[in-house]
Amino acid sequence: MDFKPLVPNSPTRPSEINLGSGLFYELFRSNFSLSTLLLVGAAFQTLLVLLPIPKIYALSPAITLLALRVTHTMLVTYNIIPNPYLKNMIPKKSTAQVMDRNGNYAGPGKEKIAILLLGAKSNHPLGIFAPDFPHVGNLLQRMTAELENDPNQDTGFFGQTYVQHVDANGAVELIFISYWRSIEDVHRYAHGPAHREAWKWWESTLKHHDYIGLMHEVYEADKGMWESVYVNFQPTLLGKTTYLKRGGELVGGEVPEEWVSPLLDATKGPLRTSARRRGLVDDKKLVGDMFKENAYVADF
Repeated sequence: MDFKPLVPNSPTRPSEINLGSGLFYELFRSNFSLSTLLLVGAAFQTLLVLLPIPKIYALSPAITLLALRVTHTMLVTYNIIPNPYLKNMIPKKSTAQVMDRNGNYAGPGKEKIAILLLGAKSNHPLGIFAPDFPHVGNLLQRMTAELENDPNQDTGFFGQTYVQHVDANGAVELIFISYWRSIEDVHRYAHGPAHREAWKWWESTLKHHDYIGLMHEVYEADKGMWESVYVNFQPTLLGKTTYLKRGGELVGGEVPEEWVSPLLDATKGPLRTSARRRGLVDDKKLVGDMFKENAYVADF
């Protein structure tokens, strides 16, 4: 069976996360509580009302913005305009399958995988504006750039994404989730230039940064011991990683290198069930177990 990725191949490696202005905007928005944002808005509106201008002009910004947002929501709800939340959504069940070192699909569950969780947080009243905390972001940018721009692409790094979480005290945690070919690859990268620079800075300034939190967890799952399923989701997490498909020679020319998505159709065929996606049984044995022994096979 021909396995065709659900996301088109790319001649260059897509950047999984935006560590620039986009991430700063998200962190800036999360850095303040809802009550703080409401108070800022109320103070701004009060200043407008106190200005020697007609009250209609003072009230119009808030009323106009609210009317625009309500109108947009209603237009989307009644399918009059496209739903922006559906952009790049894959309207079917899909699964991510790790490719081999040449960017080829060898079959379900044929590759092991390592997962690294790397987190940072600011336990400070100023949040992301705390002293030296922006430097943590700069170090993360350098590490990501080193991985994504590696000319040899032999680090074992598949890609990464991030999630935000607000803890019980109101501090924002930023967790980077990256996928690797093995724990050995993670440890090898940890001793590379960018990470060693961050490591050295952290160790040398630790006593001055008791409000900066850093963490990491790393796990490795053997062949057949991991699985992914997405239904009506945009590419995310393992499904957002990419793999370099090595070029080759053909009669009359060469095949260019491409970056391949791991997302495959899981609505039917060999990837429809959990056991198949993990490569634990072949189709004949699976059918036999279902009809002869009435064995349960997960269908999600």
